Amino acid sequence: MFSISIVLVFFLLFRCLEYKNLLPRRKGWQYQRPTKEFYYRLTINPTAAKIEAILEHSSGRKVVSASSAEWAIRQFLYSGRDLSAAVNLGRVFAERCLKAGIVSAFYDPNTDVHGSEKVKVILKALEEAGIQIGEDEVFEKKFRPGINYDGKNRLGEGKRPDDVQIIQ
Repeated sequence: MFSISIVLVFFLLFRCLEYKNLLPRRKGWQYQRPTKEFYYRLTINPTAAKIEAILEHSSGRKVVSASSAEWAIRQFLYSGRDLSAAVNLGRVFAERCLKAGIVSAFYDPNTDVHGSEKVKVILKALEEAGIQIGEDEVFEKKFRPGINYDGKNRLGEGKRPDDVQIIQ
């Protein structure tokens, strides 16, 4: 019981740091595609029979998903692949994201069919619901502990007054 509560505390701590953009993101190679520099990545897969939206964490786990093939969504649609299905899928997906506490997601248009009208409609529905497409920059630390060997007065040393004579 004690170990489960410790794990839960660490999970909540990292979730809060992600939410405030203080936790450093995972970085891959500079020209790596798809990029690894995100907390949550949005993937939209329109196929011939259905439309699917997936939100993936940087660890590789699927956090939130919605598909027009799900019975809870499909029973209210005429077709699972038209524009009205894309609009409603975007609304349902946005509601699930907000209930999970996710307010921003990274979307890489190079990985999906970004020219598709269905994808544009889903992204518009997500923005209308309050999900920010694109994550903010991570706050970098300005102070680096240690000795500044390049500066006039190094951080590890105290400031020397000009009237003190140093004898060597």
